[in-house]
Amino acid sequence: MTKRGDLTAAVTHAVSGKVAKGAKKAVPGGSLVDGIQRMHQAHSDYQKLREEERTKRLAILADRDVTIERIRAQHDTIKTALADTFNLRKTGLEAQIRAMDKALESGNVAALHVVLDGMVKTIQSSPFKDIADMREKFSDQDFVLRLK
Repeated sequence: MTKRGDLTAAVTHAVSGKVAKGAKKAVPGGSLVDGIQRMHQAHSDYQKLREEERTKRLAILADRDVTIERIRAQHDTIKTALADTFNLRKTGLEAQIRAMDKALESGNVAALHVVLDGMVKTIQSSPFKDIADMREKFSDQDFVLRLK
C-alpha cells in the first residue's frame, strides 16, 4: 500500500540517482529513463504552474473583496452626507419660508426680497457638487478622513 506520491518520489529518486545514469548507458532502454525523467519534470512544472495560478486567483478574489468593501464604505458615506445635506437644506428653507411669511404679514418688501434671494441661492446650489468633491478626495491615496 504505497501512495501515488510515494511511488512517484521513489521512481524519481531511482531515475535521478547515479545507478540510473549508469543503467541508462548500459541498458538499451535508456530512452525509457529519459522518458520517465521528462514525465517527472513535466509533472513538477505542472504542479508549480497550478500553484501559481491558484495564488493568482486568490489575489484576484482578495482584491475584489477589498474593492467591494471600499465601494460599500463610500456608498454609506455618500448616503449619509446626502441625507445630512438635504436635512440641513430642508431646515434652512423652512426658516426662510417662515421669514417670508413674516415679511409678507408686515408688508416689508425689502425683507421679502432678501429672503427670496436667499431661497433662490439655496435652491440653485447643488449638494451633488460637494459629494463629487468628497468622492474625488476619497480617490486620493493620501487623503485622510478625520472624524470628530
